Amino acid sequence: MHSATPYKTAILTLGVKQDKKSVFLKLQELRYLSYIFPIVQNQLAKYTEAMGGVMNYVLSTINSTTYFAPPLSANKNILYFQLFEEIKTLL
Repeated sequence: MHSATPYKTAILTLGVKQDKKSVFLKLQELRYLSYIFPIVQNQLAKYTEAMGGVMNYVLSTINSTTYFAPPLSANKNILYFQLFEEIKTLL
């Protein structure tokens, strides 16, 4: 990465010779991305951590006709009622 200061842009380049690809970002956009990256990374970690519990909930919900609450140990970042409604619209 290098900065083209007269234009206030950052140029990200990946690849080797003929396969080289570049992305031009304004420095303001780069600052924004560097700000939200830890937030997105944290959210992804929470969802990855909850995946096993969500799969168990989905498998137990498939045959159910009414909503039932997830176990107390379930991840609090997942909206299980909304997930139940989505499952029912797909079936």
